[in-house]
Order: sequence, then C-alpha cells, then structure tokens
Amino acid sequence: MNSIGTDRANSPNSSGSISSSKRKHLSISCAGQADEDVVATTHTPAQNDIVLLNNLGVDCFEHGILTDATKCFQNAMEIFSSRPGGTIPPNLPLMSSQVSCVSLDSLSRSSPDQVVSTSAHDQDAIMGDAESEAPVAERHLLSTAPTSQSSSSSPGSEYDEGMNCYNRPLRIENFKSDDYQSIVPTLLFNIGQLHSLEEDDTTAERYFLQALDVLQKHSGSSHRDESMELDEPVRPLNDLSTDAIPILHNLARMYYRSQNYDLAMDMYLRALDIAQQEEQPSSSLANTLNCIGVIFFHMGGNNEKNAIKALNMFNASLDIRKKLIEDSKDPTHFSYKVLRQELATTMNNKGRIHYMLGDHDAAMVIYIDALKLRREILPYPHLDVAASAYNLGQTYHQLGNLTKAMELYEEFHSIVTRFFVGKKHRNLAIILKCMAQVHHDQSQYEEAARLYFESLETTKAALGDFHPEVASLLNKIGNMYYENSDFDSAIRVYEEGLVVERAVLTHDHPNIVVTLTNIAQSQKHKGNYYAALDRYSEAHALQKTILGDKDPKVAVSLSNVAQVSCRLGRFTQAFDAYQKVLQIRRDAFGDDHVEVAATLNSIGLVLFKQGFHEFAIQSFRESLRVRKLCLGSHHRDVAVVLYNIATTHLEQGDEELATEYYAETLRVERTALGNDHRDLAVTLQYIGQIHRQRGELDVSLGYFKEALRIEKLNLGDSSPAVARLLNKMGNIYLAKADVTNMMRCFTEATRIYELCGEAANEDLEISGYNFYCLSITNPECAAAA
Repeated sequence: MNSIGTDRANSPNSSGSISSSKRKHLSISCAGQADEDVVATTHTPAQNDIVLLNNLGVDCFEHGILTDATKCFQNAMEIFSSRPGGTIPPNLPLMSSQVSCVSLDSLSRSSPDQVVSTSAHDQDAIMGDAESEAPVAERHLLSTAPTSQSSSSSPGSEYDEGMNCYNRPLRIENFKSDDYQSIVPTLLFNIGQLHSLEEDDTTAERYFLQALDVLQKHSGSSHRDESMELDEPVRPLNDLSTDAIPILHNLARMYYRSQNYDLAMDMYLRALDIAQQEEQPSSSLANTLNCIGVIFFHMGGNNEKNAIKALNMFNASLDIRKKLIEDSKDPTHFSYKVLRQELATTMNNKGRIHYMLGDHDAAMVIYIDALKLRREILPYPHLDVAASAYNLGQTYHQLGNLTKAMELYEEFHSIVTRFFVGKKHRNLAIILKCMAQVHHDQSQYEEAARLYFESLETTKAALGDFHPEVASLLNKIGNMYYENSDFDSAIRVYEEGLVVERAVLTHDHPNIVVTLTNIAQSQKHKGNYYAALDRYSEAHALQKTILGDKDPKVAVSLSNVAQVSCRLGRFTQAFDAYQKVLQIRRDAFGDDHVEVAATLNSIGLVLFKQGFHEFAIQSFRESLRVRKLCLGSHHRDVAVVLYNIATTHLEQGDEELATEYYAETLRVERTALGNDHRDLAVTLQYIGQIHRQRGELDVSLGYFKEALRIEKLNLGDSSPAVARLLNKMGNIYLAKADVTNMMRCFTEATRIYELCGEAANEDLEISGYNFYCLSITNPECAAAA
C-alpha cells in the first residue's frame, strides 16, 4: 500500500487564505462529489471520488479549513463503504463537521518542550526553578540561606521538539484500481489526524490503531540495529512496511502528550524497527531517533543513565540529518530547508541534555549553533528562535555571564510578546521571572522586585491564584527580601507562598519543607527564636515523614532545631538533638566527614555554654582533627575550631594556651582569607584584649588598630562595629593616660553612636585602672573620665 508515504510529512505548508476560485474548486457537495471537473484518469468514477475527496481534504487541512477537510474525509469513507466489498472497521465514530478553523501556525507546533523549568530544575526548563526551573542553580535544601524550590515550569505546545514530524493528513497516490482496501489506512489516518488536532485523543487513538491493524500482515522478526544500545527488549511485532511509521509516530505523540512515556516509547521503538529496515538511513530513521531521545529526556528526571541514552539517540539522529543535508542536490528546494530545520531542532534537544547533566560549556556551544541555524532559516519572529534564545540565555546565566543572559532573555520576551499580544500568557510570566533573577543576582533589588511582581501578576492571570508556579515565584520574592535583610517582608511573602503550597501540593511535598525553613531562617535573623523554633520543628517533622529518621537531610533540619534551642538556653534539648544528628551523619558518611566535624563543633559550643569546658575542648579537638583531614590545615573552618578552642582556654583562665591558639587561628585566617577579612578583626581583638589584661598596652593597641583598619575597610567609617573598637581603644589610651588620643577615640565613637541612633543601641563605656595617674597629670580630664 503506497498511499501512506513516510516523506509526506515534510511537504511545504501553504499560508494565507485561499482565493475565491480555489475555494470554489474545494467546495464539496452534499453528495460528496466535487463541483468542478477533474482530470481524467484510468480510475473508475467511484475511485476518482475517493482519491479526489481525500486529497482535497488534505488541501483543506493545509489551508486551515478543517470543516471542509472533515467533510472530504468522511464522504470518502462513506463512498468507499457503499461500494460492493467496501468494509469500514466497526465501531468507529463519525467525525463532527463542526470543527473550528485554526491558524496555520498552530499546525506546525509541537508538544511540550523543556525549553522554558524551571526543574528543576530550578533548571526552576522554562525550566523550572528547578528550578529543572531552575534555570539557575538551586540552593541546597535547608541551607543557612533561604532555599530555592524546585519547580517544573514547562511551556505549552508552542515549541518544537521534533515530535510533530507526521502531523498532517496524507494524499493518496499510486493507487491500484484493484486494491480498494489499501485506501482504508490512509483515510483512517487522516480522520485520526483531525481528532488529534482537536485533542480528542481517545477517538484519534481508535482511528490510528485501526489503520495500523489494516496494515498489519504476516508475523516477522525485529530488525532493530543493536548498535543503538537500547536496554528495552525487542518486541515481537508483525512485519509492517514503512507506511506504518507515521501511524506509530502519531500514537506515540498522543501517549507522550498525556505523559504516558512507556506507551510512547513502545510505539517509537516499533517505528525504529521498521525504519532500520530501509536500505539507506532516511528522515524517518532520524525523526524516530530524535523522538526516542525526547522520551528518554522526559523519562529521565535526574537519571543520568536515561540522559546518556537520550544523548546517544540525538547524536545518531544528527549524524543522519547532516548526511542527508550533505547529499541534498538542490539547496533551494523546500525539503532542504526542512532538513536544516529538523537539524536545528535535534541540536536544541541535545543542548538540553548537556544542560541537564551540568555540562554548560557543551550546552552553550550547541545552543549557539542551533540558534544561528534557526535565525537563518526561520522567519522572524518565530517561537522556535525564541526557544533557542531562551535556552542559550539559561546557559549563560548558569555560567555567570549575566549580560549575555539578559540579552537573550530580552530577545525571547520581544518575540513572545508579538505572539501573545494583550494576553497574560504563562511563558511571558516565566521570562519575566528569569529577567528578574538576573537583576536579583546583581543585587539590583528594585528592578528585580518590579519584574518579579509583574511575573507574579501574569502567572496568576494565566494559571490562577493557587498554582505551584505562583508558590515558586513567591519563594523567589521572599528570597530577594531575605538577602536584602528585609525579614518582615520576607516572612510575609513566604507565609503567602505556604498558603498556596498547602492548597495545591500534597501535604508532605518537599517544597513545603523549604518554605517552612525559609520562614524559620527569617524569624531567627529577627531574633524571634520561639517563632523560628516552631517553624524549624514543623519542617523537621514533615521531613521525617518524607524521608524517614536516618536521611542526612533530616539531620540538617534537626540541626536547625538544635541551634535555635541553644540560642533559647535550652541546652539539654540542643545537646540531645545534636547527638542524634551526629549519629545520623556518622551512619551515613562515616567518622571522618566534614558534616561530622561540623556537628562535633556544635556539640562543643553547647558544652561550652553549659560550663563543661573540658568536654567542650575534647569535642572541638575531634572536630579539628576531622576538618584538617578533610579540608587541609589552612581552611577557614579549621580556623573556626581553633578559635573555639582558644576561647574555651581563655574562659578557663589559661591565657598562655588561649594566646597560642588565637595566634594559630590568625595565621590560618590570613592564609585562607587574606589580610582584610572580618574574621581576622574578631581574632585580633581577642589577642589585643589578652595583652591589655596583661598590661601590655602598646602591644594591645597594635592589634586593635589592625582590627580597626579591617572593620573600616569592610563596613565604612561610621559603623557601630567601628565605634565599639574606638571605644575600646579609648579605654586603653585612658589607661596609658594619653588624653589626646583618648578624647579623639571617645569623641569619634560617640559621634558614630549618635549617627546610628537605634541601629547602634549602645552608649559609650569608660573603664580603666589608671584614674589616679590621670588625675595628677591631667586634672581637667579626670572628672569627665
């Protein structure tokens, strides 16, 4: 049966309206006869009617006149069934003639594409936050910073993955007059296409399956090329010709559209078996390999094995497409443009795999090529150009090239707004969110807020007030406020997002844990420790429900509970919680792991606050051993533990050991952080204080002066921290009876405190042990002092 040809899917699309003369020619009478005469053929009148009606139906379809297309195909079936021996498969519903006309543009679009999740991937895919969203990297769950959520923000059906390579009705050609039954699969297939276009997939599936059944012949063996390295077992299938490939593709596309990836894969693998029987690699094989790659991509999630399979499929498809283009003899022919367009589509698909695998450099290279090719061959504006621009923008965003990312986001926005003029469309919301994220990353909070809220308004208009993408946006807005230290606004927005999440997600969804944790973090920074403890405890309980008692992520949430409990003076509760955290982490990672070291340090702090100094030092020293083992001797975290050991010795009154450990802390900090980091200022003050207590005032002043230089460099000249240092230095000058420098320090400290007002919330403190000497040498200052 030659009427279903696998290369027919790539016939050129007509555009624009049909002229009046053409409409007259396409007009179908009630009897199913064409109003105009037809070219004489060797077929009988009935044969001519069937062939003509089918092919006129194809013309109507390609011009967007679906009502007439429906009449043509249905009347052709009725004429066929009315002749002797003409049998139509039973139980197939008739097409409704009330099919609305659609734009030609909508006929050339594909099913859902990754291009625009989040997913997750805060890649949010419009990628997620995942983000797929994210587009940008998601923070680790329950980190000390507010946490980004994963979301799966896929665009609609506007972007081409290459899944619609056989989405048009087919003409009947090379018809044999004695083989009426060969007409049936084509007619069934064409009617199925119309149902599929109307998204009546249940009816479309019945027509496609019946068309496949008619084509089916004697049982044969599979001929799949084993070099493709597919793990799926070879399925027994009857020996179908290449005519079955379009039917199998349409069945697979319907299953894919309903996210039934297993059934979709089964249909595509059957098509692959058939396509590999052809003597030379063809577009059919390249199309099928591309579609299998797309299914692996969507089945994969974060499964690297499926991602590699998808990459293999795309590479094989690309090799065939490049060879077909190379062998093409007429670059001006429409088929040459189609081949290049298909090449760009598969390149775009391959780029997504590299992006998902975190190989952003490789993704960037192939996205650049795909975008260049699409700009060359597609009219402007075109949504597939927008898709590649978006994907390349996401990649630049991940690589930290925010300028390039914004340029491509703006190109996407410019194109998409032309297609959805005046509409609150989901993809507009997604790109606004991405643009806001660029400003957010550059700490341009005012512009980021404007775009975030515009995206939020658009998302709510497109999807409703209660939708996962609304919750994801609220999380990002909350993060922005958090990073800007506007904790009241952060809490308000996080709480609003929590209401949405609890309305649209399952009660134990991980994103709810993220939001509860972010609220707790914000409350902690405000000093609302009781409120923070409530939310941390709620997040921990929910996470245990999701992951069980022994998951390392549960240890993170329990550690948050312990930390706030310690702040509240609930040392026993904090100690018990940290002990559980230590056990989980040792079971998961072993004794010599950085997370174990962190927990030992936290336990040491709790013991220190309870006055158990010897036990605290033991815990600190074990933490120090593990951190040096895992991180080396010159790491900031090593300096933190050294500092804690020094402070504990100082608290015990052992100034010699304290000085020794503070000096080692300072040495490691200078190596790890440089000479201008604020950590050094804290250590320098402690060393200076020890020398002051010993009466070594000049040595003490040297340490305080260096600390003052660092604080001014990092915080400016009018910070409360600078005032506190000046206050301490003034007291040292007081002890030295150096009135000039004493008054200079006290005066400047007082000026800063008054300038900062409530932000400082401090008064000048004057202390010293040389008041008597001061009264003799400078009596006019003694009273004031």
